[in-house]
Amino acid sequence: MLAHTLKAFMELMEHDFVSWETLSAAFIKKIVSYVNMNTVDASVQQLSLSILENMVPTSRHLFELVKKEVTLDRLLTHLQVTNAQLQLKAMALLIALLLSATDAERQEIMDYLREKNIRQFIHKNIIHSSEPLADEMAHYLYVLQSVSLNLCERRMRTSMDPYSQEQRELLQSLRQTAFESESEAPASTFNTDRRRSLCAKEFRKLGFVNNSNPAEDLRRAPPGLLALDNMVYFSRHTPNAYSRFVLENSSREDKHECPFARSSIQLTLILCEILHVGEPCSETAQAFYPMFFGQDHFFEELFCICIQLVNKTWKEMRATQEDFDKVLQVVREQITRTLSLKPTSLELFKTRVNALNYSEILKLRQTERLHQEETLAVPVLELRERLKPELLELIRQQRLQHLCEGTLFRKISSRRRQDKLWFCRLSPNHKVLHFGDVEEGPKGKAGTKGKKQIFEENRETLRFYLRVILGASAVYAVVNLVIFYPAASAWTWLAFVFSLVVYGTSYRSMNSMAKPSFTDDGSLADGGIDLNMEQGMAE
Repeated sequence: MLAHTLKAFMELMEHDFVSWETLSAAFIKKIVSYVNMNTVDASVQQLSLSILENMVPTSRHLFELVKKEVTLDRLLTHLQVTNAQLQLKAMALLIALLLSATDAERQEIMDYLREKNIRQFIHKNIIHSSEPLADEMAHYLYVLQSVSLNLCERRMRTSMDPYSQEQRELLQSLRQTAFESESEAPASTFNTDRRRSLCAKEFRKLGFVNNSNPAEDLRRAPPGLLALDNMVYFSRHTPNAYSRFVLENSSREDKHECPFARSSIQLTLILCEILHVGEPCSETAQAFYPMFFGQDHFFEELFCICIQLVNKTWKEMRATQEDFDKVLQVVREQITRTLSLKPTSLELFKTRVNALNYSEILKLRQTERLHQEETLAVPVLELRERLKPELLELIRQQRLQHLCEGTLFRKISSRRRQDKLWFCRLSPNHKVLHFGDVEEGPKGKAGTKGKKQIFEENRETLRFYLRVILGASAVYAVVNLVIFYPAASAWTWLAFVFSLVVYGTSYRSMNSMAKPSFTDDGSLADGGIDLNMEQGMAE
């Protein structure tokens, strides 16, 4: 009879004939008593929990009253029963209390649930229960996960305060943990300037952009102080992995080292975006991560796995500082793809995400691209095949043009220094490569000559050398015929003939190098090799 009465009351309230706020405190306490009693029928307790769940969001007064009368211990007791419907209603009331609470009250409730190991119980007895998980329970687990992760929002949106002693100590602890053995002994003997210089050097090794004032790197919010919390957690809970990360990259060449601090800040932001930290809960979503309920410090432990993944992927890609964004983009894809598999534990997540290396990502991208191409409509495929030759020719012309413009390269010396440059370009007729040392890098993009300008300058250059050859030969012949004719011998004229052969051969070679080509309609197609090009050997 009591169960039918409560059910009729629920149906009456659902039609909004009566406001929840009109209910008396005595009536509410009577409903609460059914929840707190052990000898009441399960159907009565289910209906009582459902009434309280609908009551909580309507007003602050009712929320406080229900929170006071229904203890969290009692709700946890109902969660531990074998009756799936009673579990569901108890979870519904718990979620209603969490959503209606203030930030401080929500933090208090979550801390208490953590003390009672509620996550482990849910992971073992609800998620991995022999019975399939109901859609409604999946939604409540999603909300519980979102509410818990959103507790990180305050730290995520708080920038670092450079005047906060506590925050400065956390920042210094990162440096001390990584370089304690190097700086502990001599630090007392350093003066202030020397100590400041040493700290800046060590913060640079840690991967901070502003090594003289690393607090500036944490002024961006998000991820704000949450990134600092993650770095400190990683250094304290996995000190060996932390020291290995930092020292391994400190020994690499500057442009090849993976910056720990910069990577941590960006990775924290990526995890916040993937896990939707700071976003309101959806009213219908059911997507929760089973491994979330198997770990109390889920976000921090996930960060510890992923920051090591960043270093691993960095090495696989042989990345430099210019590839930073590309590496983090691959890491985001690795995390997202692995989370979509819904691993049941962090250990399983770690195994799968490490197996999904850079080469596997490239294979997956290629497979997905081919699959997309297979699903294209027939007219699109025909159009693509028709345009393909023209596009390939356009690409070829663009590449040749870029080769003809030339590029500056770093010249690596025997000591691995890169302070010198050399320039290389393809000749306009695409037959010869010209290269040579460059004293200083250009201030801007070097200008290039047009084929008409090269043709005209080559013609003038050849004329100049022809005049020089004829003039020199004429002077030599006149002098020997007129002035020194009695003394001239056969060797004199043999030398004269030899010089003419050398002149002729050199001129012919230059003329061949500068030979232009024309199209069928008579227009200039190629001006030939530029005889006046700097670093060239034509002259």
